[in-house]
Amino acid sequence: MRSWIIFAVIAILAVVPMAAQAQAASSAPTYTLTVVVEGVNNLGGNVGILVFNSPKGWAEDRTAALKDISVPTHEGTNTIQVPGLPAGEYAVSLVHDVNVNHKLDKFLGVPKEQFGLSNNPHVGLKAPPYSSCTFNLTGNMEIHIKMQ
Repeated sequence: MRSWIIFAVIAILAVVPMAAQAQAASSAPTYTLTVVVEGVNNLGGNVGILVFNSPKGWAEDRTAALKDISVPTHEGTNTIQVPGLPAGEYAVSLVHDVNVNHKLDKFLGVPKEQFGLSNNPHVGLKAPPYSSCTFNLTGNMEIHIKMQ
């Protein structure tokens, strides 16, 4: 009986700090990233946004992205909000997904649909590295991405 009580006390002492950490993590502030997408053509479809917080999967792997958002688009400028992001380093890739197949269509490696990246870097034959597209989110923030 005594060993059972000792075991119960140890278990409780182990669980209480974990619960306090979980509560502290859930109360960390989150922010909204507003992405202003400029130069969308008139072909309809969706704008898909991937938000990454590491280079893993950059810039097209939807399963590696922290956030994956797709919204109906219209010609010109589109404004999309990405809520619930904690402070940190991020990079954003987006595609004008005309046929709504949730990927950037290519022909012989050349994109057939419009795309864009945070910081609007020069794009060659492949996506620039994650590090050239990162920015620090420390509060609600607005970024502008020009479609290519």
